[in-house]
Amino acid sequence: MGHQLRYMKKPNALIEVTTRTIQGRLLLRPSKELNKIILGILGRYLQRYPGIALHLVIVASNHVHLLLSAFSVETLSNFMRDVNSSLAREAGRLYEWQEKFWGKRYTSIEVDDSDERKILERAVYILSHGCKEGLVMRPRDWPGVNCVDAVTKGKKLIGVWYDRTKEYEAGRAGIRCRRGEFATNYEVNLSPLPCFSDLSEKEQRTRYRVLVADIERETKRKFAQGGRRVLGAKKVLDQHPHRRPKKLKKKPAPLFHCADTEKWIKYRDDYRWFVQEYRVASRKLRRGDRTVRFPANCFPPRLAFNGLDPPG
Repeated sequence: MGHQLRYMKKPNALIEVTTRTIQGRLLLRPSKELNKIILGILGRYLQRYPGIALHLVIVASNHVHLLLSAFSVETLSNFMRDVNSSLAREAGRLYEWQEKFWGKRYTSIEVDDSDERKILERAVYILSHGCKEGLVMRPRDWPGVNCVDAVTKGKKLIGVWYDRTKEYEAGRAGIRCRRGEFATNYEVNLSPLPCFSDLSEKEQRTRYRVLVADIERETKRKFAQGGRRVLGAKKVLDQHPHRRPKKLKKKPAPLFHCADTEKWIKYRDDYRWFVQEYRVASRKLRRGDRTVRFPANCFPPRLAFNGLDPPG
């Protein structure tokens, strides 16, 4: 079965991105070192790809959630390629995992950016990670990378990027270097949600604090009724990163996040038309037609290297 084609209805669309570790293993289990590394990777590639605007981020023990706006499908694809490959190498190095790291390709779902209720619904979904799984009582208690204090208090998200190439070259030259000698600090700058773009920073933080307060009340109510207790941050940190959960949630990802049925049908029909046009153009390209035109807001498939075509 083929992959779902990368599709974006318009430039600068609002996208919810999810990437999961292989078999749901806890390879992203929080730690101070890994948290700094993740933020460093995000900060570095947000600078490298100015066409990406990150709004919200949460890194759970076995998956990453990003809510971002992307200039194009290709920009998003390149950004996620670099983030995921760097994260897999660094987390694998830290937790001594040498096998495949990610379970499959990242999932990207476009969000209706004209519907404030739907945008805030996705924001709550991301901010409530840790609470809805019964791990912590408050979103800010999650010990991994999260943006709760950043969006509610203005706290800076700063991480570290380690230049492994320079470390390797120094080692080959017989140069002894101290730990972190080739490290660079990066700040992860969060952009306002589309529905908050006209608000001041103070007003945005107020709106976020209301959302977080609602999440905390709902979490408290749920656990008070069930008579259960959350796992707690300490036990989260004590879990072994190679551990595999007994049960994983598996359900089909929606095609499009929207509340209007007519919009959803229109999006579905547009996607089906896009797939048909893309496949026709792809077949022509593989037969040697280099003048073929692809639908808007996509990029052509990579051709097999044969040593005869000029580079570029």
